[in-house]
Amino acid sequence: MQAAVVRGWLVLSVWLISAAQAGTRFQDVVEFGRRTGHENRHIHGWSPDSSSWNDQLYPAWKSGDPRWENCWRGGKVVALLTSDSPALIGSNVTFAVNLRFPRCQKETEDGDIVYQRGCANASFSDQYVYNWTKWVPFCNEGNCSFSNKFPDGRPFPHHHDWRRHNFIYIFQTLGQYYQTTGRSSAVLSINTTNITAGAQMIEVTVFRRGYRRHYPVAKASGLYIVTDQIPFYVNITQKNDKNSSDHIYIKDSPISFDVKIHDPSHYLNKSILSFNWTYGDGSGSFVSNNPVSTHTYTLLGNFSLNLTIKAAIPGPCKPVTPTPLPTTKAPTTQMPTTTPHTTTNTTGNTTEVPPFETETFPLTTEEQNTTTHAIPTTHTTIPTTTSVPGCFIYRYGYYNTKITVADGILGMNIIKMNTIQVSSQAENSVIDFVVSCEGSMPTDACTIVSDASCMIPQNMVCDPIPASDQCLLTLRRAFAEPGSYCVNITLSDAASLALASTLVYVDAGSGTKTTSVVLTIFGLVVLVATLAGVLLYRKYKEYKPIRNATDESGSQISVYFRQVKDALLHGNHNEHDPLLKNKAGII
Repeated sequence: MQAAVVRGWLVLSVWLISAAQAGTRFQDVVEFGRRTGHENRHIHGWSPDSSSWNDQLYPAWKSGDPRWENCWRGGKVVALLTSDSPALIGSNVTFAVNLRFPRCQKETEDGDIVYQRGCANASFSDQYVYNWTKWVPFCNEGNCSFSNKFPDGRPFPHHHDWRRHNFIYIFQTLGQYYQTTGRSSAVLSINTTNITAGAQMIEVTVFRRGYRRHYPVAKASGLYIVTDQIPFYVNITQKNDKNSSDHIYIKDSPISFDVKIHDPSHYLNKSILSFNWTYGDGSGSFVSNNPVSTHTYTLLGNFSLNLTIKAAIPGPCKPVTPTPLPTTKAPTTQMPTTTPHTTTNTTGNTTEVPPFETETFPLTTEEQNTTTHAIPTTHTTIPTTTSVPGCFIYRYGYYNTKITVADGILGMNIIKMNTIQVSSQAENSVIDFVVSCEGSMPTDACTIVSDASCMIPQNMVCDPIPASDQCLLTLRRAFAEPGSYCVNITLSDAASLALASTLVYVDAGSGTKTTSVVLTIFGLVVLVATLAGVLLYRKYKEYKPIRNATDESGSQISVYFRQVKDALLHGNHNEHDPLLKNKAGII
């Protein structure tokens, strides 16, 4: 009995000693980057979170611990964690951490943290918030007065810029961790080959380097997405489309579909891509290797747009293990026979280039591939590796949306500009813009007047357009001051908006006339009239018509003076323009 009690105490002592030696582990420190229920294999360069954590050198604080409030001089440091996910399985997902320091603090070229001079009229007794440079003038690799080890006991990396790396970053995700040093920002990339598709959490804890121990200053976590489908979006554009977000487009006008694949790590650069479009209007499917496609709908209504992207990604071929064949007796002169050997895999590898141009869609999300080749018959099983080039991993992406096709304005033009003569008391110059359009009738017209560079708007006028059987209208606009102007005219309806632009020059004399200008023009008119009278008199003296000369000469003189007037004074000739006989009223 006494011996059993002693053995029990010994077992308990051993367990307590082991537990004490084990201490804190990385899995005890993490809050959000814990292992998920899915099985994830080892991430290259990362370590399992069952490793020991030196909490004497790296104190671990949970969220809400009051010690976070005083871990940094002058305020709180915020860690901003971002990623470029979603990431296709097999590609890299990149994380970036940027530290935002309290007001009036910044990092120097040497990696120290100092107060900014003249910041918000603040004065500080010491220039430095943290001066790490003075610690390391005589510090060589492995001979430093401060601790240069990570929480798991591994030494800091030693490189030419190590003196400026005063922050320690501990990343944790999927039950694994990665540790590195850096300045006020750090970038980390992970290959997603061994990560299960879905939403995953990552957590980063940032420590500032201390003399005897390192202190946590910020913690952040974030969500990243790993997917087995190609991430992309489609940018749909059309000329004169009024609102691209309402998915209403114009009939008889080309629509451009531009596929933007999200691949920041360039994983698909060497892949073979095909795009299979179905526009939903009975025109069939269209397969292309070009991510940009155009289509014109000639019918009105609602249509379902579908796209399937297929990527054949070059990958390593799986090793082939032939099936052992039974030994049979045969004459000694018999030649070795061959038997075809077939292997399958679930990663989507094949030894044949996919026939994109002739393949029939729809496509499946996974493709069972086979590798067939001849192997001489032997009595033993010998693993071999496929020697045929061209093994691929297949990935797919899918897109579907509903669009509406309606009548709209296909185009417009400014076909004429007329300067309207106004009285001498008027303060503004007036110009009529004659506009025509194609397609449906617009409901609104707007004129935007800007400076000559078309950069600074100065005036905008919008008016409703009365119903009419033809798209031809006159817009009358006033200009207060002389100069050059950029005029943009838009015609719109419920689904479309057309634009035309022109440059106009408004002369000071076209509107408000000073006394000198009026006198000068009157003098020129009198001089020209006198000369014309002399010429007419000579012509009249030489020509004697048979008919009544008195009536006919009066008509000729009137016509001639009208021609002279038209040549000298450019008035409003709208009443003589055949294009404007059936036009709508002036707007």
